[in-house]
Amino acid sequence: MIFPYGYYDMPAVPFVFMRHGETEANRTGIIAGSTDVPLNATGEEQARAVAPLMAQHKWRAVYASTQSRAQRTAALAVPGHQVEILSGLRERHWGDLEGRPVIEICPRFDTPPNGEPFNDMCQRVCEALKVALAGHGQDDAQGLTVIVGHSGVMRCILHLTGFDADGPRIMNATPVLFTPRDGRWTHEILSKQANAARQDIE
Repeated sequence: MIFPYGYYDMPAVPFVFMRHGETEANRTGIIAGSTDVPLNATGEEQARAVAPLMAQHKWRAVYASTQSRAQRTAALAVPGHQVEILSGLRERHWGDLEGRPVIEICPRFDTPPNGEPFNDMCQRVCEALKVALAGHGQDDAQGLTVIVGHSGVMRCILHLTGFDADGPRIMNATPVLFTPRDGRWTHEILSKQANAARQDIE
Protein backbone atom coordinates (compact mmCIF):
# COMPACT_ATOMS: atom_id res chain seq x y z
CA MET A 1 0.00 0.00 0.00
CA ILE A 2 1.26 3.45 -0.91
CA PHE A 3 0.91 5.90 1.95
CA PRO A 4 -1.20 8.98 1.05
CA TYR A 5 0.64 12.27 0.79
CA GLY A 6 -1.00 13.48 4.01
CA TYR A 7 0.87 10.73 5.87
CA TYR A 8 4.12 12.69 5.50
CA ASP A 9 4.95 15.87 7.39
CA MET A 10 5.96 17.88 4.32
CA PRO A 11 7.16 21.40 5.27
CA ALA A 12 4.89 24.06 3.76
CA VAL A 13 7.72 26.18 2.36
CA PRO A 14 8.26 27.17 -1.30
CA PHE A 15 11.33 25.81 -3.08
CA VAL A 16 12.71 24.98 -6.52
CA PHE A 17 13.51 21.45 -7.66
CA MET A 18 15.71 20.63 -10.64
CA ARG A 19 16.56 17.24 -12.08
CA HIS A 20 20.18 16.67 -13.07
CA GLY A 21 21.39 17.02 -16.67
CA GLU A 22 21.53 14.16 -19.14
CA THR A 23 23.72 11.09 -18.57
CA GLU A 24 24.62 8.30 -20.95
CA ALA A 25 22.19 6.10 -19.04
CA ASN A 26 19.42 8.62 -19.80
CA ARG A 27 20.43 8.84 -23.44
CA THR A 28 20.52 5.09 -23.98
CA GLY A 29 17.47 4.23 -21.84
CA ILE A 30 19.23 2.39 -19.02
CA ILE A 31 18.08 2.29 -15.39
CA ALA A 32 20.87 3.97 -13.41
CA GLY A 33 19.20 4.38 -10.02
CA SER A 34 21.77 4.37 -7.23
CA THR A 35 24.64 3.82 -9.68
CA ASP A 36 26.84 6.93 -9.76
CA VAL A 37 26.95 7.82 -13.45
CA PRO A 38 28.30 11.25 -14.51
CA LEU A 39 26.77 13.85 -16.80
CA ASN A 40 27.58 13.44 -20.46
CA ALA A 41 28.53 16.41 -22.68
CA THR A 42 24.87 17.18 -23.38
CA GLY A 43 24.08 17.12 -19.67
CA GLU A 44 26.88 19.55 -18.89
CA GLU A 45 25.63 21.89 -21.61
CA GLN A 46 22.06 21.64 -20.30
CA ALA A 47 23.23 22.65 -16.83
CA ARG A 48 25.26 25.58 -18.16
CA ALA A 49 22.37 26.69 -20.37
CA VAL A 50 19.99 27.10 -17.42
CA ALA A 51 22.51 29.16 -15.39
CA PRO A 52 21.47 32.58 -16.86
CA LEU A 53 17.86 31.88 -15.84
CA MET A 54 18.88 30.79 -12.36
CA ALA A 55 21.07 33.90 -12.01
CA GLN A 56 17.95 36.09 -12.31
CA HIS A 57 16.67 34.78 -8.98
CA LYS A 58 17.86 34.98 -5.41
CA TRP A 59 18.80 31.71 -3.75
CA ARG A 60 19.21 31.09 -0.06
CA ALA A 61 20.83 27.67 -0.41
CA VAL A 62 21.59 24.94 -2.94
CA TYR A 63 21.32 21.24 -2.07
CA ALA A 64 22.15 18.17 -4.13
CA SER A 65 22.20 14.41 -3.68
CA THR A 66 25.29 12.36 -2.98
CA GLN A 67 25.48 11.40 -6.67
CA SER A 68 27.89 13.20 -8.95
CA ARG A 69 25.36 13.92 -11.71
CA ALA A 70 23.28 16.01 -9.31
CA GLN A 71 26.26 17.75 -7.73
CA ARG A 72 27.78 18.66 -11.10
CA THR A 73 24.45 20.00 -12.35
CA ALA A 74 24.10 22.18 -9.25
CA ALA A 75 27.62 23.55 -9.63
CA LEU A 76 27.08 24.47 -13.29
CA ALA A 77 23.49 25.70 -13.03
CA VAL A 78 23.93 27.80 -9.87
CA PRO A 79 27.60 28.83 -9.94
CA GLY A 80 28.96 30.83 -7.06
CA HIS A 81 26.86 28.98 -4.47
CA GLN A 82 28.15 26.32 -2.13
CA VAL A 83 26.44 23.02 -2.92
CA GLU A 84 25.40 21.21 0.25
CA ILE A 85 24.95 17.44 0.11
CA LEU A 86 22.00 15.48 1.51
CA SER A 87 22.01 11.69 1.21
CA GLY A 88 18.21 11.61 1.37
CA LEU A 89 18.07 13.22 -2.08
CA ARG A 90 19.77 10.28 -3.83
CA GLU A 91 17.98 8.42 -6.60
CA ARG A 92 15.89 5.35 -5.87
CA HIS A 93 17.77 2.06 -5.54
CA TRP A 94 16.28 -0.17 -8.22
CA GLY A 95 17.98 -3.34 -6.98
CA ASP A 96 18.29 -6.08 -9.60
CA LEU A 97 16.88 -3.75 -12.28
CA GLU A 98 19.82 -1.35 -12.23
CA GLY A 99 21.71 -1.46 -15.49
CA ARG A 100 18.69 -2.94 -17.29
CA PRO A 101 16.75 -1.21 -20.10
CA VAL A 102 14.07 1.21 -18.89
CA ILE A 103 11.42 -0.83 -20.73
CA GLU A 104 11.99 -3.58 -18.13
CA ILE A 105 11.19 -1.34 -15.16
CA CYS A 106 8.52 -2.60 -12.78
CA PRO A 107 5.35 -0.61 -12.00
CA ARG A 108 6.29 2.60 -10.19
CA PHE A 109 4.74 1.72 -6.84
CA ASP A 110 5.91 -1.89 -6.73
CA THR A 111 9.14 -2.70 -4.91
CA PRO A 112 11.82 -3.82 -7.38
CA PRO A 113 13.65 -7.09 -6.58
CA ASN A 114 16.22 -6.27 -3.87
CA GLY A 115 15.35 -2.59 -4.34
CA GLU A 116 13.86 0.29 -2.38
CA PRO A 117 10.12 0.58 -1.66
CA PHE A 118 8.47 3.79 -2.86
CA ASN A 119 7.18 4.58 0.65
CA ASP A 120 10.70 4.36 2.08
CA MET A 121 12.06 6.66 -0.60
CA CYS A 122 9.32 9.23 0.00
CA GLN A 123 10.08 9.18 3.73
CA ARG A 124 13.80 9.87 3.26
CA VAL A 125 13.13 12.56 0.64
CA CYS A 126 10.69 14.25 3.02
CA GLU A 127 13.26 14.14 5.84
CA ALA A 128 15.89 15.65 3.52
CA LEU A 129 13.50 18.45 2.56
CA LYS A 130 12.88 19.21 6.23
CA VAL A 131 16.62 19.73 6.66
CA ALA A 132 16.98 21.80 3.49
CA LEU A 133 13.99 24.02 4.26
CA ALA A 134 14.46 24.40 8.03
CA GLY A 135 14.11 28.00 9.17
CA HIS A 136 12.63 29.20 5.89
CA GLY A 137 9.41 31.18 5.70
CA GLN A 138 6.68 31.73 3.13
CA ASP A 139 8.15 35.06 2.02
CA ASP A 140 11.82 34.65 2.92
CA ALA A 141 13.66 37.79 1.80
CA GLN A 142 16.89 35.80 1.52
CA GLY A 143 15.50 33.82 -1.40
CA LEU A 144 14.46 30.23 -1.93
CA THR A 145 16.27 26.92 -1.73
CA VAL A 146 17.25 24.95 -4.85
CA ILE A 147 17.07 21.16 -4.63
CA VAL A 148 19.00 19.33 -7.38
CA GLY A 149 18.17 15.65 -7.61
CA HIS A 150 16.73 12.94 -9.80
CA SER A 151 13.54 11.98 -11.60
CA GLY A 152 12.66 9.56 -8.81
CA VAL A 153 13.09 12.31 -6.23
CA MET A 154 10.80 14.52 -8.31
CA ARG A 155 8.18 11.77 -8.27
CA CYS A 156 8.42 11.60 -4.49
CA ILE A 157 8.07 15.38 -4.24
CA LEU A 158 5.01 15.27 -6.50
CA HIS A 159 3.48 12.65 -4.21
CA LEU A 160 4.41 14.60 -1.07
CA THR A 161 2.67 17.69 -2.46
CA GLY A 162 -0.51 15.91 -3.56
CA PHE A 163 0.18 15.35 -7.26
CA ASP A 164 0.38 12.25 -9.45
CA ALA A 165 3.79 10.67 -9.04
CA ASP A 166 3.37 8.32 -12.00
CA GLY A 167 3.14 10.84 -14.83
CA PRO A 168 5.71 11.77 -17.48
CA ARG A 169 9.33 12.11 -16.39
CA ILE A 170 10.56 15.65 -15.80
CA MET A 171 13.05 16.88 -18.40
CA ASN A 172 16.73 17.16 -17.51
CA ALA A 173 17.98 20.44 -15.99
CA THR A 174 14.49 21.95 -15.79
CA PRO A 175 13.82 24.02 -12.63
CA VAL A 176 10.33 23.65 -11.16
CA LEU A 177 8.92 26.07 -8.58
CA PHE A 178 6.76 24.45 -5.84
CA THR A 179 4.58 26.81 -3.81
CA PRO A 180 2.15 26.03 -0.94
CA ARG A 181 -1.00 28.09 -0.87
CA ASP A 182 -4.16 27.77 1.20
CA GLY A 183 -3.47 24.19 2.20
CA ARG A 184 -2.52 22.92 -1.24
CA TRP A 185 0.48 23.08 -3.55
CA THR A 186 1.09 24.44 -7.02
CA HIS A 187 4.05 23.81 -9.26
CA GLU A 188 5.27 25.32 -12.51
CA ILE A 189 8.42 25.44 -14.57
CA LEU A 190 10.50 28.41 -13.48
CA SER A 191 10.84 31.11 -16.11
CA LYS A 192 12.62 34.44 -16.33
CA GLN A 193 9.27 36.17 -15.77
CA ALA A 194 8.58 34.30 -12.49
CA ASN A 195 9.69 35.81 -9.21
CA ALA A 196 11.16 32.96 -7.19
CA ALA A 197 9.48 34.22 -4.01
CA ARG A 198 6.02 34.95 -5.47
CA GLN A 199 2.96 33.53 -3.74
CA ASP A 200 0.29 34.26 -6.35
CA ILE A 201 0.68 31.24 -8.63
CA GLU A 202 -2.64 30.02 -9.99
